[in-house]
Amino acid sequence: MSYPKILLMRHGETEWNVLGRTQGVLNSPLTANGRAQAEQLGRILFREIGSASGFDQYVSPLGRTLETAEGIKKHFDLAPKEDDRIQEINLGKIGGMTRFEVENEMPEQLEGKKGYEWYYGAPGGETFEQVYARSISWLNSLKGPTIAVSHGQVGKVIRGIYCGFSKAQMLDLGEPQGVVHVLENGYETLLRI
Repeated sequence: MSYPKILLMRHGETEWNVLGRTQGVLNSPLTANGRAQAEQLGRILFREIGSASGFDQYVSPLGRTLETAEGIKKHFDLAPKEDDRIQEINLGKIGGMTRFEVENEMPEQLEGKKGYEWYYGAPGGETFEQVYARSISWLNSLKGPTIAVSHGQVGKVIRGIYCGFSKAQMLDLGEPQGVVHVLENGYETLLRI
């Protein structure tokens, strides 16, 4: 399947990112650095495309992405529609926990898993297949060039589907903040200040 050009961004740094605490569909506010990253995203978008004219715009409905979108608006005319298909993975019982806490309270969740694979399939949480299904549903719904503010894990799945990666390759992708992922013609490039 061929998808339109997408400018995809992760929310700015949050208080829980700094503490190493998982968020999933839970939320913590942006740090001062996260608010600066959000404004940086707006500056990058303005520099690269000038205006949002001709772009459909989406944002995850979670607080940290909405807060990031507000920061972007200081430098770029962003007016996104909320779409829960691009919200972060539901982590179920491990939501709000640190890796150390998971290791001590639910060690079976980490057994034999690499990288962030342990985020998937937690009790009461989403599986990789569920995140993949809603990501591909969102991608298939796009009608033209798109700007989106989303999250780390679902962003990796969206980027991986777009680029034709395997599950293992998707899970190995980085999830930087303060950068714009340009997805175009089956490839990804990064835009930074």
